[in-house]
Amino acid sequence: DIHHSGQHLLELINDILDVSAIEADGLELYEENFSLKNVVDASIRMVSPQATIAQVSVASAVDTGTPQIRADERRVKQILLNLLGNAVKFTPQGGAISVNSHLNDDGSLAITVADSGIGMNDEDVALAMSTFGQVDSGLDRRHDGAGLGLPLTNGLMELHGGTLDVKSEKGHGTLVTVTFPKERVVQSDG
Repeated sequence: DIHHSGQHLLELINDILDVSAIEADGLELYEENFSLKNVVDASIRMVSPQATIAQVSVASAVDTGTPQIRADERRVKQILLNLLGNAVKFTPQGGAISVNSHLNDDGSLAITVADSGIGMNDEDVALAMSTFGQVDSGLDRRHDGAGLGLPLTNGLMELHGGTLDVKSEKGHGTLVTVTFPKERVVQSDG
């Protein structure tokens, strides 16, 4: 219990520091080209224990043909872990979560995390996007949280010149799309 509490406190402090650094324009990105598929797969492996306990399936349809992106790999993994963690947290037993990616017509690259969870109405989405905002769902007390996941994810996407979009319907799940601008999509030489 002491170890778990200490770990949770450390994660909370790190999230608060990250949000503060973003707000103060003090967070620096360490950019490199990397495989999005590899980061998605690693992120899914990291949330698999929680998904197993929650009895929720998590699958990826991101394939090896997905272009590389130029970004901060650690921060992109943090984005995916926040989105996947929320999806696991708010998807009841027997539910499903999927990760997909696609190139948009304008050359930008979108990553979607969809779940069959409890969903939110427009007011809940606005609350979830606010710093320390927590939606009272009845399910959210299964896991610890401080209401920093979506605001931090949004800030990290903005640092990358990208966007975060949440579409949700109460009782019908949530679809979160993060989009990296075409300047971050590594063009193949083919």
